[in-house]
Amino acid sequence: MQRLSTEDVPRHERLAFVHDVVGRHAAGMCFRPVDAEAFRARFSILPLDGVLVGDACYDAFTAARTRELLADGREDYQLLINPTGYETEIDGGRTLTVGAGELLAFDQAARFVTRAPASCYEVLVLPRRTLAGLVPGLGARAFRKAGRGAAGLGLLVGYAQLLRREPPATPAAVRLAADHLAKLAALTLAADPAEHAREHGSALRNARLALIKKEIAARLDDPALDIALVARRHGISPRYVQLLFAQEDTSFSDFLREARLDRAFRQLGDATNRESVAGIAFDAGFTDLSTFNRAFRRRYGCTPSDVRARAVRTRRN
Repeated sequence: MQRLSTEDVPRHERLAFVHDVVGRHAAGMCFRPVDAEAFRARFSILPLDGVLVGDACYDAFTAARTRELLADGREDYQLLINPTGYETEIDGGRTLTVGAGELLAFDQAARFVTRAPASCYEVLVLPRRTLAGLVPGLGARAFRKAGRGAAGLGLLVGYAQLLRREPPATPAAVRLAADHLAKLAALTLAADPAEHAREHGSALRNARLALIKKEIAARLDDPALDIALVARRHGISPRYVQLLFAQEDTSFSDFLREARLDRAFRQLGDATNRESVAGIAFDAGFTDLSTFNRAFRRRYGCTPSDVRARAVRTRRN
């Protein structure tokens, strides 16, 4: 993960940093801060097999992709999602207002001027060849917008944020994540989202399942966590949640139980943890100790007390 911030630069060097590093090197744009003396910017970028995923926060600015800068050869598509909205003029055309929460995809090989208030952005950069191959007619215009309710947009943003928090650890996982991002972006930008979803449904289901698993992991200690709650939070039906887990030959309840057992096993294996077995079970989200003990023995072939005793012996030795 690459991170840059004006806070890391001496104040007298910040304006040059904004122009040269943030503007020309990172964003490929000429920045004109509204308040040059106080302007602050920070961003992070995670490269994933030709795809860039990141976030950026800027004070109020005007930025331009000028004819001079086009000589840098950038020709990918940059996608921005912003919670407050802004204005941009692309390739000398009319001023385009981008509303709060909307997505704007623009061709980096086109000239544009953007005026924006202080805000933060979700940023994706996708190779032209990849995105154009997934979105028919994408190259007909220098930009394309998607409304905040567009199919796939919420999933795209959520998956991008998940990848920034937990970057994929292997080359194969990096390639898979990049493919998922491209297909989610294509779904959001597609003229016919239903047709696109039919064609690339596997990548979309995998991305949604990854987000659901992440939420489960974050809420294991909530005894009220159930399939209806998860489905409601993700805007899908409980039946669809079950179908997502079925593609991995498991079920929601089995995945939840195994995740809770994993947490309890790790805590029991920590000899410094003085919590009682019952306390550990309840902290992992179990509501009945006998149910926990049966499930634990079935999974690990021993009792929770056996695991704790082994951890204590290992520490003493």
